[in-house]
Amino acid sequence: MTHFVTLVSFLVVGLLFVPPASAQVPKEMAVMLSATVVDQPTPRITLQWNKETFQELVYIWRKNKDDASFPVAVLDSIIGGGTQWTDPKITRGVAYEYRVFRYSKAQVGYDSAAKKPIYRWFYATGYILTGIAAPPAPRERMLVLVDSTMLNPLKPGLTLLQQDLENEGWEVTVLGVPRAEAFNSVKVTAVRDLIKREWTDGQKDLGGVFLVGRVPVPYGGNIAPDGHPDHVGAWPADGVYGDVDGVYNDSFTNVMNASRPANENVPGDGKFDPSQWITDVDIPIGRVDFFDMPVFAKSETELLQAYLQKDHAYRTDQWNVKMGGVIDDNFGTYGELFASSAWRSFSVFGADTAVKAGDFFNDLAGPTTMLLGYGCGGGTDVSAGGIGTSTDLATKPVNAVFTMLFGSYFGDWNTKNNFMRSAIATQPRVLTCGWSGRPHWYIHHMALGETIGYSTRISQNNRPIVGSNFGNYTPNIVVMPNGLSVSTTGDRNLHIALMGDPSLRAVTKPVAAIGTVTGQTVYPHKVQLSWTKPTGDVQAYLVYRKLAGARRWTPLTKYPITALTYTDSIVNEGSIQYMVRCCALRKTASGTFYDMGKGRTATVITTDVEEDVVTAGAPAPSISVWPNPATTDANITIGLSTVTNVDLQLVDLTGSVVWERVTTVTMITVIR
Repeated sequence: MTHFVTLVSFLVVGLLFVPPASAQVPKEMAVMLSATVVDQPTPRITLQWNKETFQELVYIWRKNKDDASFPVAVLDSIIGGGTQWTDPKITRGVAYEYRVFRYSKAQVGYDSAAKKPIYRWFYATGYILTGIAAPPAPRERMLVLVDSTMLNPLKPGLTLLQQDLENEGWEVTVLGVPRAEAFNSVKVTAVRDLIKREWTDGQKDLGGVFLVGRVPVPYGGNIAPDGHPDHVGAWPADGVYGDVDGVYNDSFTNVMNASRPANENVPGDGKFDPSQWITDVDIPIGRVDFFDMPVFAKSETELLQAYLQKDHAYRTDQWNVKMGGVIDDNFGTYGELFASSAWRSFSVFGADTAVKAGDFFNDLAGPTTMLLGYGCGGGTDVSAGGIGTSTDLATKPVNAVFTMLFGSYFGDWNTKNNFMRSAIATQPRVLTCGWSGRPHWYIHHMALGETIGYSTRISQNNRPIVGSNFGNYTPNIVVMPNGLSVSTTGDRNLHIALMGDPSLRAVTKPVAAIGTVTGQTVYPHKVQLSWTKPTGDVQAYLVYRKLAGARRWTPLTKYPITALTYTDSIVNEGSIQYMVRCCALRKTASGTFYDMGKGRTATVITTDVEEDVVTAGAPAPSISVWPNPATTDANITIGLSTVTNVDLQLVDLTGSVVWERVTTVTMITVIR
């Protein structure tokens, strides 16, 4: 553990650059992870990673998916050049996230005067979400906000979008919002207030907001994440729409006479003061906006219609997508080794053998469609050096679904013929684009069923350094004479944004839906649900409940069940809705997980439980619990007034029966 102690205790943060003369190449700074999972005879997960010539030590951390952060303590470490590690202490049905640091010592020269080698020490990093039959990623409500002038022209495509989302298990709300071709703070406020109301009224049930058309663009900050003095000021800040709790003032930031008028930010102009999120982004936001894109020689409406058609084709599994990626790196060892973000993220989908260096346009020309594409190079609004231009995107085919591009200027995406917006307007395939390099993006959750919107929000909220410890996702770490250099340029800045549909996922094979769900009451306080297994690839089911007036579904089954029936126990008077969703088991290079489909509902009318009748002279029924409150186990004593057959049940807060026993004695003690 000596190396880990040194790693943490000498931590320093490099705010702008790792020295340009770095001897490492981006691939060396990425631990390219994949996983093999085994269910029998005992569950275990084996992590694999790419071989590195100079590897000396590997450190491994683990957390459950929904844990706020990785623990400080290392779970395990490996000495030497090993390329795999097995975790035998795992449970089927749980999603685990691993963080892996690889320590390497590479000779980069020779000091002839001192007659000794010159070494470079560095830590590569990698992340993976894995599991055995992990539960489906939550899918609640998608809010689609459409530029109101586009509601009618896009009606057929929006109808298909809603149907596709519902088939994947989403509930969908489509609303029109004001169009704003130029910055308009009043309209920005109106859209943000609408999202806040939908979030609050829906009991925080929004899994994403999809902005379609020329929805008002918020601006904020005093930043220049691309490092150019002529590009300092306010940048587009869609993520503010998703930070429903943050208070974004406009009273003190004062950037005047910027090279670009759009980057000016003065008190009272409606552009936000902060350069970073006030609180964490709550809701994933994605945008498809083709305003002012004449390079495509098509109208804004035609480009939006074409995007929705691509979106539908991908969702309905019409593309034969290879689970791999192409990386076109034109920065190399410069700066923060930007392309390492792609090498680090892509392998979890199809292992390291499915990821290759290549040319963005040549290697993605088809006919094979790759899941992922990355390109970086010196940029302008409409180009990235060594990759191409917006004109290329308008005229050449690109066969990748999810893309990340990085270079100067075009990360400020609200410009004419912008390179990022051109990427998602291209044909025949691209659906999303993010500016990954400052900061690095982390999309590994998608390989176990999450959305690109989820990965965007994770990247927006990331804190690579927390106090003297590493936070969640740390990019390249280089050992310097005075400690460690960890690039955090751009982390949590307002500019981090997703171009494209935030609800898209890496695995799109459709899941069958149940034809009919039948529900009936069973006296005195049970509801019996039943259904028939549909034709298709279905292995399990999830059951939900919603009382009259509620907006949000309550899950009754924490993990998918295989039975074709479910018994709920509930004391209620009135209408109850139940929903059952089919689940199908999917496999990627990260493990196995359940995907879900469209839910079918049944409505049951229930009445309250009949009051107990106590025989004259008999002691009243009693119940006691100790300790109270309990943290783990509790003792429950139940005293019954008569000696007869009694069905005893313990029911959790969701209404699920967690313990049941039929008894004929007057006193029973239950330990839970």
